[in-house]
Amino acid sequence: MDFSKESIFTDARSHKKFGGDQLSEKDIRAIYELTKLAPTANNSCPLRIVFVNTAESIEQLAKCALDFNQEKTRTAGSAAILAYDLDFHTKFTTLAPHMKQPTVHSGWPVDRLERYALANANLQIGFLIAAARALGFDCGPMGGFDSKAVESHFFGDTRWKFNCVVLLGRGDDQALRPRAPRLAFEDACRIT
Repeated sequence: MDFSKESIFTDARSHKKFGGDQLSEKDIRAIYELTKLAPTANNSCPLRIVFVNTAESIEQLAKCALDFNQEKTRTAGSAAILAYDLDFHTKFTTLAPHMKQPTVHSGWPVDRLERYALANANLQIGFLIAAARALGFDCGPMGGFDSKAVESHFFGDTRWKFNCVVLLGRGDDQALRPRAPRLAFEDACRIT
């Protein structure tokens, strides 16, 4: 594992083309074991992941992608479909037994559940990308999918909501463009 800032941040790139090699189950589990350590409000852990790891599943995922993402998806041997679970609160007795257990969370309005779940799942997604990079894998985070098709095909009878996809594996460095600029501190931040 390489937990250097270079491997996770400064030298790491978002890849759009991969070599098609699948990750091993051991590698997938290692990524999750680091991802699950992400901080979330009340240790809610609303992220749900479907690891797509066969040629058939990758093809099905590619069919759910919008036109511009279909070929990118087909180049990957593995991908993580990332979702947030609207029933995340049902795990509080396991995840936060030290807290007063909620009795009204299932009565939260849907928009409150979604906002809470999405915000905390996004924290976990950042950890997933950092974990994969620390373990030596390249990532290709993408939106641009038919969320209803993804949910129907991959999530079954759950209350999981599609968030994004991260392609995983060995990226093709030859397909990278120069790194695009980022906003300066003064343009993106305030100190009060």
